[in-house]
Amino acid sequence: MSPIYVILIINIIVWTGIFFYLLRTDNEIKKLRKRIERLSSKNIKTGNNQ
Repeated sequence: MSPIYVILIINIIVWTGIFFYLLRTDNEIKKLRKRIERLSSKNIKTGNNQ
């Protein structure tokens, strides 16, 4: 196997890992935003604004 192919494969593996890490992080941020919105709406309804 040529050294350039080894570098290419390693590069693809690293970028794939970064892509899936960013996808997972984005999903976690979306969940947190929904949770914050839900908690904020509960506080507004009950009058517990701080």
